[in-house]
Amino acid sequence: MKRSTKILSVLMSLVLLFSIAACSNEPTTPTQVPETPVETVLTTEDAEKTEKPSETTEPVEEEMEQRIVCLAPSMVEIVYALGYGDSIVGWSAYTDYPVAATERDGWVSYHYYENIETTDFDLEEELNKDVAVVSKYYDYNEELIEILEPTLVLGEGSDQAAMVDELQSKDYNAINFQCTSIEDIYEMMLEVGAAVGAEDTAEELVESYKIRIAEISAITSELEPVDVYFEIGHQFDFGEYGIFGPYTEGSNTPLDEMIKIAGGNNIFDDLEGYVEVAFEDIAERNPGVIMTPYWPSAGEHEVTTLYEIFTRPGFETTDAVENGRVYYYDSSLMKRFGPRTVTAIEKFAYLLHPYYFDNPDNSVSPWELGKIDVYEFPERPLD
Repeated sequence: MKRSTKILSVLMSLVLLFSIAACSNEPTTPTQVPETPVETVLTTEDAEKTEKPSETTEPVEEEMEQRIVCLAPSMVEIVYALGYGDSIVGWSAYTDYPVAATERDGWVSYHYYENIETTDFDLEEELNKDVAVVSKYYDYNEELIEILEPTLVLGEGSDQAAMVDELQSKDYNAINFQCTSIEDIYEMMLEVGAAVGAEDTAEELVESYKIRIAEISAITSELEPVDVYFEIGHQFDFGEYGIFGPYTEGSNTPLDEMIKIAGGNNIFDDLEGYVEVAFEDIAERNPGVIMTPYWPSAGEHEVTTLYEIFTRPGFETTDAVENGRVYYYDSSLMKRFGPRTVTAIEKFAYLLHPYYFDNPDNSVSPWELGKIDVYEFPERPLD
């Protein structure tokens, strides 16, 4: 596997419509009908005129069949939320939400593609599926996309920007989104809505997001903020290439804004973007809550254990470890910007201020994710 694929972690366009405009004949001047029938010989020109409708025909507008390719799983979630999931013909190997997507014929978990390069995808196998897997995240299968003939290709994040640029250079209707704020997520939803012809639905969704976020902010604005260390990716030893990570997010990111809305204080908001940090610096900033990524189908090598976090240098004296507030979070929920971002904010608020918020529907609680491997407490005190 390429080094870049291992080290790094994680399209608005025009709808193609065409109109068929019917020609309308010029109005004729009424003539007097002869009292006696007259035999008339029609010329070829007269016959052609007779066969044409004399009334004006309204233009008929037809919508071309949409064939959407989503290079990122976040784009799949947006297209489904807008009601156009059935128009998706190609997507990422990491697609696992909504449930309707996983029920499409031929869908398999991303683990199937873990050790397969996109250039080595079995074309016949993919084309026999309801939706073909055309990308992982950092690359795509050019031949598959060419065969699928998409009318719209959607990508997300800085890692897919070059891919989308390349597709645009080949005259594909391809757009990439890079969100740095909640407002950017709103705009992304609206632009995708316009691209697929679901402007009204997108506007309704965005307005509902704004209302719910305002409700959350009204509560958290009265609460004491909790210092949060949000780990995007854990530290990993790549042998001869070196040790990398852990990684977190600073300011000018949706996650930073999401944490603040939920009543948290990002301990690295003095940095900008997605950054690599040191264990010693994390411990010195003393987070009250530590959050680390996990998801139900994650393999052992893909997550860090609670034990590893509890035993990092200096972490034993942090408020988060001393108070047992080290949480797993559902990575796909928190880090895929789009329809579920509001649910992610609700989850943040619940984890930071559980007396003021309920665990949101359709989200996985930290204890439901398992890997409770540090201390095992009995359900009741021992006799």
